[in-house]
Amino acid sequence: MARGRGVCRVALVLQSTSSGGMETHAIDLAAEYVRRGMDVLVFMPIDAALDEVASRFTANGAVVARLNTDGRSGRQHQAASVVRYARSLRSFAPNIVHVHTGGATGGLAAVAIARAVTHATVGITEHDVPGVRPSRGQRLGRALVDRSAHTVVAVSRRNARIRDARLRVQNNDFCVVLNGVPIPAGTTDPGDVAAVRARHGLRTEDVVLGSLVRLAEGKGLVTLLDAFAILRRDGPCKLLLVGDGPLRQVLEARAEATGFGEDIVFAGRQSPPAPYLDAMDAFVLPVPAGSMSIALLEAMARGLPPLITFGGPEEAVINGETGLVAPPSDPPALAAMMRLLVEDAGLRGRLADAAARHVRRNYSVERVADDLLELFSAARDGRMVERLRASGPPDRRPGEHASTSETDGVEIAVRERRAS
Repeated sequence: MARGRGVCRVALVLQSTSSGGMETHAIDLAAEYVRRGMDVLVFMPIDAALDEVASRFTANGAVVARLNTDGRSGRQHQAASVVRYARSLRSFAPNIVHVHTGGATGGLAAVAIARAVTHATVGITEHDVPGVRPSRGQRLGRALVDRSAHTVVAVSRRNARIRDARLRVQNNDFCVVLNGVPIPAGTTDPGDVAAVRARHGLRTEDVVLGSLVRLAEGKGLVTLLDAFAILRRDGPCKLLLVGDGPLRQVLEARAEATGFGEDIVFAGRQSPPAPYLDAMDAFVLPVPAGSMSIALLEAMARGLPPLITFGGPEEAVINGETGLVAPPSDPPALAAMMRLLVEDAGLRGRLADAAARHVRRNYSVERVADDLLELFSAARDGRMVERLRASGPPDRRPGEHASTSETDGVEIAVRERRAS
């Protein structure tokens, strides 16, 4: 990659096993960095399932290096990839190396090598929470990550609290940078939305609850199907699931077992997903743990009223204001909240408007980039951005903004945001 003098260079490292919210977040972040005039190099695995992700990075102006730094292709191949990773990092000479992991596992080698071969500020973002009972090895691995990285980031304080409780790893420099998404410029053409509905047998008059989600463990999808069955017994409605994953066959069988399989649509993975989101009347995602779903933010930004199992003043969903909140792993309670959205079009409209305003004001990818650049700048100097400390006060409120920051002497333009 040709590098201009004084240009900030960012290396993003993904150790993905599939395409989902983490990959979408990294793509959006890379595009924002490129828009600001930065050079971006993305390391991601060699996997046919990730070819489209790689293409999206490239389309947004990033350079992509495909290699497996984990053991998925065997230890010999891993060793060769690690050497290539180190050489590529040294050649690129980044100011920032930012590792992304799907949860509180992995990333140690990527962080340690970046520390060894570059002068960059090295950080890692954990996009989900650890399992309920992490092994001793996993706890040790995270302790080593915490010691090796300049900064460790969670995507919400809820995730940070769950991490602390499950791993029992004390990290006073643990930070939180809330997720964000690009703000859509407009809505999908009505004809495209009508075509999506017609393709899947959804009539214009049908109330469609839906979700954009990887069909995998930890997403609460069995709870969603069971809740839908309870709801469907009381009246007509539809459920549209957009996404794919290892649990698809299991979930399709569960849907048939409910007796309402004909009302549950498995649409598979769709790119772009916007026409499918716009074909929904409400967005539902009952994850049992974790928060700050990228798909949730995308749906809210497009004006969908959300129903989720996490909420609060710092979360995207504030119960009764920007969406509805149900208790996790409770199908009857979830069904009761779903019923409110199905039966009350006025409620859907009020929550939809508030959701869109809330995300556009507080959860843009521009704000994420501002936060991260300020955090990396401070971390390099051994400082903490107090408002981003996981154990500190809530994140900044609407109208507050970050200031211009520097990383390794390279001035980063951090744009002030005016309250909408």
